[in-house]
Amino acid sequence: MNDRSADAIPDAIWDELVKHYDERQRATLILWMATSNFFNTVNNIIQDPAGTTWA
Repeated sequence: MNDRSADAIPDAIWDELVKHYDERQRATLILWMATSNFFNTVNNIIQDPAGTTWA
């Protein structure tokens, strides 16, 4: 679920990302990935599929 390796994003992929996105866009992408990871982690802990018990 979480990649805790020393090199989670290889340099080659990061270099390609830098070619296409400015710093603000990269920060936004990283924030969205971190937010998604947070909610996936919480959902994994509570084991409640999204949308099944919402009113």
